[in-house]
Amino acid sequence: MVEPFTNEMSPDALPHHPAMRAWCEFQRAWIEPGRIEALKVEQKAATYRLNGVGPSGASVIAKRCRTATARVERMIYTQFLPRVPVPRLACYGFLEEPGGEFCWLFLEEASGEMYSPQCAEHRALAGRWLGTLDLTPLAAELQAQLPDRRPDYYLQRLRTVRAKLGEHLDSRALGADELQVLRTVSAHCDALESRWDEVKDCCAAMPSTLVHCDFVVKNLRVRDGATGPELLVFDWELAGWGVPATDLAQVVGHTVSPDLSVYASVMQRDFGDLDARIIQRVADCGRLLRLVDELYWASALMTRDTYEFLKRPVVHFRMYEPQLAAALAEGGQGG
Repeated sequence: MVEPFTNEMSPDALPHHPAMRAWCEFQRAWIEPGRIEALKVEQKAATYRLNGVGPSGASVIAKRCRTATARVERMIYTQFLPRVPVPRLACYGFLEEPGGEFCWLFLEEASGEMYSPQCAEHRALAGRWLGTLDLTPLAAELQAQLPDRRPDYYLQRLRTVRAKLGEHLDSRALGADELQVLRTVSAHCDALESRWDEVKDCCAAMPSTLVHCDFVVKNLRVRDGATGPELLVFDWELAGWGVPATDLAQVVGHTVSPDLSVYASVMQRDFGDLDARIIQRVADCGRLLRLVDELYWASALMTRDTYEFLKRPVVHFRMYEPQLAAALAEGGQGG
């Protein structure tokens, strides 16, 4: 496990930080470290900013993650994105740890302002960027390296959520109101699975492509380019092969909510029959699939039947239950 870094670390200790040691080993040279900032630290994964150690004194983003995940992300940065006429970040490479299960991935830092789905210009940028990406063909050998993100992937997640809820529907650690939230969400899961053929039919209307699968605000920046604002997209660790339904999803959590009309105008260059109605249906389906993701991540926190381990998931379920109910009522799965 990578130990969390604190800003109180003395300068003498910086060279001993695991991210700094990994970068120096990757470069095969000693580099005088600047400040190190922890961006995200989890039990078996971490992301750090190494200030002043990159080309021309730029910062480097050092991500510790599973090697299998890093290989996919590196492939996207180095083999696919260079073929897409969109701005991209540099991937400097990665360094495997002893044993090979984990590694360090080194990336250029994304500069610019935070993306805002309330900004029409930003949403238009996202629609154009996503359409350009989805029109770019992916070689068969690269496609084979991507995890499956087709509808059955989300069906398995849905079933995992329901099974996890089933373990706690009679929990003595929760109050009556909290238990009712779990039962209601479980019933929604049943309803969604009963209509899964409609989800698959909806997704079948779109061509399969590389999908980001975590197309949310925190993974985008808008910077000034040579011809105007341009979009930078990063954190491809959940990416896979499927229909870009979740990338198109509107107003779910912190989703990017790209401009669907701009996206349609780009896609119609090669898919003239892909009209706004079809794209809207797929985006509505993506809203449901995105909610399945949110429920899945919340259910993963339910590791013990104690209030300490159940209170946070219940808060998430309570927040997303009305959205799931509304999406089902509106036929958002493409019905």
